[in-house]
Amino acid sequence: MTYQIVVDSSADILEDEFKDAICKVRVVPLTIKIGSTEYVDDANLDTSELLEAMANSKEKETTACPSPEAFERIFREADYTFCITISAKLSGTYNSACLARDIVKKDGHQVMVIDSKAVAGVARLMTLDIIDNLAKGNDYNTICLKVVPEKYNLLFVLNTYDNLIKNGRMNKFVGMVASLLSIRPLFCASDGEIKLIKKIRTMTKSLASLVDEMPNLAASFNHVVISYVNNLDVAEGLAKNIKNKYANVEVELVPTRGLTTFYAQQGGIIVSFR
Repeated sequence: MTYQIVVDSSADILEDEFKDAICKVRVVPLTIKIGSTEYVDDANLDTSELLEAMANSKEKETTACPSPEAFERIFREADYTFCITISAKLSGTYNSACLARDIVKKDGHQVMVIDSKAVAGVARLMTLDIIDNLAKGNDYNTICLKVVPEKYNLLFVLNTYDNLIKNGRMNKFVGMVASLLSIRPLFCASDGEIKLIKKIRTMTKSLASLVDEMPNLAASFNHVVISYVNNLDVAEGLAKNIKNKYANVEVELVPTRGLTTFYAQQGGIIVSFR
């Protein structure tokens, strides 16, 4: 029997990272369109080039989810597949994966499509947990019951909300207030949607509040993923603060790939934990 994990590119995962894992990890890319130029969010995408294009463009900027056919091709490569997608309330990716699942199921392939109800590091944490469960010898059905979105949390602070607002991913009023007042609010993922937690004036204070807020979402946690958009120094400082405040916590720093870069934009910070 063969197993695989399939994620979409919002997970900020590169397949080579997991080449030595107990099972294959495959990435299905979303696409980003800036004006007439389309960027495929795969390993070849230069996120610095994407940020520059976004900064210089005055044209429409959009994203598109993968087709069901893109998922179907990969689902057929294994007997058992765990597929983790960006929140179904933020993208049509989950629906595409479900359509593909229903097609390959007729030919005997088993696919569990998991709505992460989040983005970025949550999918990475789920991937790591599935790999760990497979290494322990847990079977497919057991793992499906163990890896559920309620175990994972996400907080984020951004410098700008333009692309979230323009593409309908954030409440327009909340986003506009944040932009007009030049504040750096703290947000979380709540049942697959973006929820405002606190209105804070500066990025420094907002990141400090983020660290304090973590135990309010999870009574205990041992693994943190910090996804950052072209601001490694800020991410490293945040990691240090988290380690100083919470004992025995592993903190992983991950640069964002295309889709997450598009929405979090320059200087964005996303913190996922379980």
